[in-house]
Amino acid sequence: MTRRFLFLIAFLSSFSSLFAQQKNISRRLDSLLTASTTTPFNGIVVVSQGGKTIYRKTAGYASFEQKQAVSGESEFIIGSISKQITAVIVLQEIEKGHLRLNDPIHKYLPDLAEKWADTVTIHHLLSHTHGITALDKPLAFRPGSRFAYGFISFDLLSQIVEKTSGKTFPDLCMALFKQCGMQHSFHPGIKQYKQLAQGYTLNQEGQPQKEESMLNVFAAAGGLISSGDDLVKWNNALHSGKLLSDSTYRLMITPKENAFREHVTLGTIDYGYGITIPRQTAVPELAVTGVAPGFISMDVYFPGTKTSVVVLENIARDMMDLKKSFYYHEQILHIVKAAQ
Repeated sequence: MTRRFLFLIAFLSSFSSLFAQQKNISRRLDSLLTASTTTPFNGIVVVSQGGKTIYRKTAGYASFEQKQAVSGESEFIIGSISKQITAVIVLQEIEKGHLRLNDPIHKYLPDLAEKWADTVTIHHLLSHTHGITALDKPLAFRPGSRFAYGFISFDLLSQIVEKTSGKTFPDLCMALFKQCGMQHSFHPGIKQYKQLAQGYTLNQEGQPQKEESMLNVFAAAGGLISSGDDLVKWNNALHSGKLLSDSTYRLMITPKENAFREHVTLGTIDYGYGITIPRQTAVPELAVTGVAPGFISMDVYFPGTKTSVVVLENIARDMMDLKKSFYYHEQILHIVKAAQ
């Protein structure tokens, strides 16, 4: 009886501490996002822990012209977060035995005329260590020797999985979204999105200026569409083993040789496959950020507490100074990280 009583006391104490922690996160985030400023937050923030949403905030307009407010169902172009989705599709094809990481890409794309198609592999494309600058030019460096971030490799990967699966890349994306229960996520080529926010960049007067969306341009690398709640669903599915086997998932999140760079918000980051692992953090985290014309995005997952932090904004403050555009994302991450 005494043991049960002590267990109950410990449980209630732990629950009370967690509740206080979550309340503190909400209070600090509200303070940040409602502060009076010339450049207020415009988008959605969702924080989830253990599969339960502990904070959701929408602010501003999905369309300034129509005075349409951002809602929980608003859809955003997620930039390079798209790469993580493409990487999972590639890894699923590997698990099915349809391709191998060390296969040269010429095996799947025989129309590539350059000789480097026989030396660049699936691994090099996934880890940005391929050296490709253009399909009709020599490599910038020997594959695997250096890192160069870009879009072309993930476009090639989307073409490869079309060959190995016999399905279009848009259909592969939509099947994956359905598997995760993501009802507001789309490949732009499907054209089923109905609540896509308009992207904006602030002009010299600090006013939002409409950006032309570059839909279908390198969609596999930076043009997929999703919502705040859907990206939480994505995290829950990916990091709980619903999409990949444990060994393949570990391969995805393991830093690759010579694959690292400096990030404006996350510091030095190592690259896995479609995901980054920040070095300068006391708390393990898996992170992805995205930039598209008029859209600034962030998706961070803390495996220790199963916490997701998703920030989607449809205003880019300064495309020439991304530190400014990621201001709210960075502050939100600091607040949540402090509570981990």
